[in-house]
Amino acid sequence: MRKFLFLTLSVAVVFAACKNDKNDPEPDPINPSDTTAKSGVNSLRYLKTYVDRAEHPDFKFSGALDVNEFHNNRNGLRDTVTAHFDEIVAGNAMKYASVVDGGGNMNFSRVKQFVTDAKNAGLTIYGHTLAWHSQQQPSYLMGLMADKELEVPESEKVDIEDCNITYSKLTSWNYWKADFVQEDNNVDYSIKITKDGVLISNKKKANNNYMVQYQVANDLSTKKSVTYTMTVKMKSSGTANVQYSIGSWYPDNYNGSFEVGTEMKEYTVQFNPVVDGGFVLFQTGDFIGDITIESLKITHKGSDKTIPLTAEQKRDTLKWAMDRWIAGMMEATDGYVKAWDVVNEALAGDDKDKDGIYDLQSYELNNNGDPTNVASGVFYWQYYMGDLEYMRTAVASARKHFKGNPDELKLFVNDYNLESDWDDNKKVKSLVKWIEKWEADGVTKIDGIGTQMHISCFEDEGIQANIEKHIVKMFEIMAASGKLCRISELDMGYVRGNSRWNGTKLKTSQVTKAEHQKMADFYKFIIKKYFEIIPVAQQYGICQWCLTDAPDGGGWRGGEPVGIWTEGFKARKAVYGGFADGLAGAE
Repeated sequence: MRKFLFLTLSVAVVFAACKNDKNDPEPDPINPSDTTAKSGVNSLRYLKTYVDRAEHPDFKFSGALDVNEFHNNRNGLRDTVTAHFDEIVAGNAMKYASVVDGGGNMNFSRVKQFVTDAKNAGLTIYGHTLAWHSQQQPSYLMGLMADKELEVPESEKVDIEDCNITYSKLTSWNYWKADFVQEDNNVDYSIKITKDGVLISNKKKANNNYMVQYQVANDLSTKKSVTYTMTVKMKSSGTANVQYSIGSWYPDNYNGSFEVGTEMKEYTVQFNPVVDGGFVLFQTGDFIGDITIESLKITHKGSDKTIPLTAEQKRDTLKWAMDRWIAGMMEATDGYVKAWDVVNEALAGDDKDKDGIYDLQSYELNNNGDPTNVASGVFYWQYYMGDLEYMRTAVASARKHFKGNPDELKLFVNDYNLESDWDDNKKVKSLVKWIEKWEADGVTKIDGIGTQMHISCFEDEGIQANIEKHIVKMFEIMAASGKLCRISELDMGYVRGNSRWNGTKLKTSQVTKAEHQKMADFYKFIIKKYFEIIPVAQQYGICQWCLTDAPDGGGWRGGEPVGIWTEGFKARKAVYGGFADGLAGAE
């Protein structure tokens, strides 16, 4: 899943289908019950009751939700999902960043409560997700792989003092020693060393063109493990704002500033190793008056001698971190959660190495070999662990730490765009090939494939027909893999127009009754084809990701008609009948 779940379930009552006798539901204002009569469903019952359990004994109909709202039974959510679904999925609560904080501390309290609530409701839980690149803690994980600090004798841990001082006039790109006065035709501005320190004298507006430059040790940028402290003692003839920059002798932006008063005072700031050499710059800007700098001192704590971890050490460190995380999750769920997305969204949508299958998602590298597509909350474990070890480690850890009967544990690889019509299902074909690679060690076993199916129904009949064709092909490829098959995050929007990519995505308020019915027919098509094509022994189940339509401004498909119910569970939608027909196998 490429997003944050999810929807706000804000309604005062659960819809009548959850409270009345299942054979006597209230009519739906969007889709009256007689809408489904044409296909043999004469009344709208709880959705899970439409599944023929004799024919599909292990099939699970699932819904995704917010665990806090489920726990609090907010607006009857727990009653609703208990009535309609066999299994539930946590939208976010079982993901890495929801449990592990920025310091690596793990808190599984919400997960444990979720397990308890599900048990009390008689529902199983599908685990989402053990390994992913999104919603991670990159700072913590990168810190685990930081350069190793070597032990250095105290005698070598010296302060950096006696800095060389120069005066820089930026407009001419020249340097002058700081022990003489530089006059300019346009300003009366000087800098000189006195017995009290460095005196900056500005008698006219300086136009931000002048500064004092302290040049500290040139090898400052090599001390990668050190945190530096700069302490400068200064006063001014009035209140002055003295900007400072650390690292570059010609900065684009300054790091900060000190508001300097008339009393001699120390000003302190901490900074990390610089990248452009050891420079500290001060600029007085428009201040008119005198500033005296008595002393400047750069100090550091810890060693200035480090050694990078090897690629093998980084891989082993992350294997430890992944194993620790998965062990904690398995301990918290205590064998109750028997099916998991062991790895989520592993595949990219391109084939850079030209081997005929899509690559795994990872960092994009610049010409220096450094990652460039670094985003907040993203950490590509596979970049450091390797494409094979990434999956194999996650699978091995899950099987090692699972608390239940090992034969009952089912591990899925979950991904999106497996139904892709624009590349003739290349992604699902690639995923099957990757599973063969991962399992080639004879130890790793992947039980199933999850296809997310965040899809849209299209007004254009030609586009819609092509999409349906490739959904069929996807199911055929999944079935041929011999793996368990699961629709893992099903939801649907609606697109008007005759363009595959530039059509109009409709908001819920814009959808007509006929378009609602077309969406219902599409859901029915998908579910029926799943049952027709996937062999019974490989049918794990179907999960509806959005139970209700998304509110405007929602984090996932905001404002779109993605639910089975209207926002707030106020009424069933036409797609309710589509689900009922599909689950019942109606013609």
